[in-house]
Amino acid sequence: MQKKILGILVFIISLTWIVPLYAKEEAYPYYITVNLTQNIVTVYNMDEEGNYTVPERAFYCSVGEETPTGTFRTSDKYVWRPLFGNVYGQYATRITGHILFHSVPYFQQDKSTLEYEEYNKLGETASMGCIRLSVEDVKWIYDNCPSGTTVKMYESDEKEPIDPPKPQKVDLNDPRKDWDPTDPDVANPWKKGEVVELDMVSNKANRKIEAYYRDGNYSLQAEDAQLVLGHLGVTLVLPHNNEALQQEGQAEVFYQGQRHQVSYIKNDGKAFFSLRELGEITGTEIIWDETLGQINLEYNGTSGKNLFRLFSWKNNSNEFTKSVALITE
Repeated sequence: MQKKILGILVFIISLTWIVPLYAKEEAYPYYITVNLTQNIVTVYNMDEEGNYTVPERAFYCSVGEETPTGTFRTSDKYVWRPLFGNVYGQYATRITGHILFHSVPYFQQDKSTLEYEEYNKLGETASMGCIRLSVEDVKWIYDNCPSGTTVKMYESDEKEPIDPPKPQKVDLNDPRKDWDPTDPDVANPWKKGEVVELDMVSNKANRKIEAYYRDGNYSLQAEDAQLVLGHLGVTLVLPHNNEALQQEGQAEVFYQGQRHQVSYIKNDGKAFFSLRELGEITGTEIIWDETLGQINLEYNGTSGKNLFRLFSWKNNSNEFTKSVALITE
């Protein structure tokens, strides 16, 4: 009887060891490999059986002659980390010893002091032993791969399962060169859009409006957004007090008695609200016509379908040429 009780106790104790072990393994959604020969980082996700066999994404990196081979588990994380040579790296994750994932070095803990010549070496062996990545890529590891994530580093000429996108080269004459082009910081000059003046023509109005253009997306000031959508039969209320808004974020918009959050960004003190998000809230369909180089805004209201066309293209001098025309069908 005592042996039976002892056996049950041993079984229960073993369960207390096994369950946390499996729970711990499930806490690591990714497995990372670093090909030191090709300067490629590959991130694997789990398959249905829980094995890391599904390549999800890949990054070009810069390793060094002193980068070790082997399998390790990550530990400490740092938003900024001092590096060899009196420089600093962003979003560092320790792999083993003094070997880290980190950004291309900066001369100071200041995002506008990038060693831009080193940035242009991504994809080449160039580091002191750590794995350098663009800010966008190393921040993804920092944010999504918890401490304890397995990292395998090896040398191989065999083709990796995913071809990473080629890193952007920084023009050394570009005044933005002191910033990593991929850094998501709103102050990054590479991320700033531009305000373009549009001619709005209709039977109700003939005036100029301003649009903020960034990464293929348009944003309009509150008054202009209400005017444009109002022509389509859409009535909504946006905040006009720009001083109460931060540099970038979300603001409260009212449509049909309901409150919604819409992204905005300020430029020269003016707040511009995402046209695409306003379309989603109001049921206005926004369609990009690649053949004609125009954006169509369609809204099915009580008076029938209204169509708004926003023409957009670049001419041979790479300058924006845009016009706006409103057509009611």
